[in-house]
Amino acid sequence: MDKLTLTKFKSCGFTRTTPAGKLIYLLLEELSLFENSEVIISQRIIANILCLSRSAVRRNLHRLADIGAINIIPTYYEDGGRAANKYIVW
Repeated sequence: MDKLTLTKFKSCGFTRTTPAGKLIYLLLEELSLFENSEVIISQRIIANILCLSRSAVRRNLHRLADIGAINIIPTYYEDGGRAANKYIVW
């Protein structure tokens, strides 16, 4: 295992959240490597990828935001409808 991977898992291990929250954080961190620490993904897709309920995903995303691990930015379509949130991973 390379040093970057070990650092990623170690930083996730020290995050004070549930195991589901750690899984979500690792997924967002992995996806953010390609998009300059920003990820636009729906909670439904996160739930399907990790085999979690949507409520568990929503709850853990807010826990991660409360501890400062991620920043949640709501996004909207041009007609005013809601789009998937943007997540910034710290």
